[in-house]
Amino acid sequence: MQQESPLSLNHSNTASPSTNELEGHNDGLATKITRRSHRKSRAGCQNCKTRRIKCDETKPECGNCKRRQVHCDFSKPANIPSSHTGPISSFSSGELPISEIELTYYYTTSTCFTVSPWSTSGISWQNQMAEIGFENPCVLHLMFAFTALHLAHCRPSRRELYVTTADHHYERALILVTPEIANLSSSNCDAVLAAVQMICFISWGRGPQPGEYLAFGKDKRSDWLMMFRGIRTTLSSVERHRFVKTHAPAAQSKNRPLPAQEVPVGYKEQLDELRQHVDLVTEDTPQHEEDVKAVDVLREMYDNRYQGVDTEYHVVFGWLYRMTDGFLERLQQRDPTTMIMYAHFVVLVCALEQFWYMKGWTHHVMYGIWELLPQEHRAWLDWPAKRVGWIKP
Repeated sequence: MQQESPLSLNHSNTASPSTNELEGHNDGLATKITRRSHRKSRAGCQNCKTRRIKCDETKPECGNCKRRQVHCDFSKPANIPSSHTGPISSFSSGELPISEIELTYYYTTSTCFTVSPWSTSGISWQNQMAEIGFENPCVLHLMFAFTALHLAHCRPSRRELYVTTADHHYERALILVTPEIANLSSSNCDAVLAAVQMICFISWGRGPQPGEYLAFGKDKRSDWLMMFRGIRTTLSSVERHRFVKTHAPAAQSKNRPLPAQEVPVGYKEQLDELRQHVDLVTEDTPQHEEDVKAVDVLREMYDNRYQGVDTEYHVVFGWLYRMTDGFLERLQQRDPTTMIMYAHFVVLVCALEQFWYMKGWTHHVMYGIWELLPQEHRAWLDWPAKRVGWIKP
């Protein structure tokens, strides 16, 4: 049975806002064909100058900046907490290496089409994310951050500047989305869902980080897994019948199988052995049932992928999505049995390396598992390591 991807936009989006509704929110992100003449002034804030729009010069915060919820240089410097170090603090919105208009252009013409192999899915990301983004600044900033990381990948000579831009928008997004998550309701659930999905993609797009292996970390809990689980929380907190899926024709038109892939040698036999092992070592433990089920769901994911059922590559993350909180907690605590299963899951993730935002993650995660797994259990990594082409140190 085909599982819906937890990272798919077609999960739950409320009805799209009308064009009239959007006009009040995207005036700074799209150039207007005609403009009324007005007296030129050079005293406007830097944001308005960069966006080439009229500034009302209201202090301590102009009307445009107040409406868009961005820092205005008429006011005192914003006190923004940051988890990143480096040059981010030296830039204001108007001084960033690439403007928001440019980021909007690159997102809608290029970046949105890199999420999926299907052009129809790219159109869905283009339309639905843009509509939610124009209504919700937190989502818009995350779109900008993801696009900046894409540009950093495509233009390595300017990588530092683009990453700085991504950090700037990511920090602003977190400030805005945190209270929304805390006050989740039917009125903001679309924005929160879109935000946590984008945060997952941004975490991938930053590239492998030392000691961070997606579902667990070496010295701390996984921030990525926390946000990924946030998708499940968002979907379960609001009644599903209150969501209305938009762009149904586009969503349906992409429901075709992925291109045929080479089937991993002996995957059925390997997963049978894994199930027997898990059944044996957890037989008299409270987690026996959920661990055996975890292998069964993993087998289902393999069958879907290699028997022409899957329609998206990231649908494999449905395995983590369907795991219990107890299982994921033990994985973060680096329980050997769950880590062995996780290593077999990484084989499915390997196919996503064709996308820029997943480059390098497969070998990085496999190394993390090998490094932190007790030596007596490492023999179980032989098969998955061979399947992804990873060589032990």
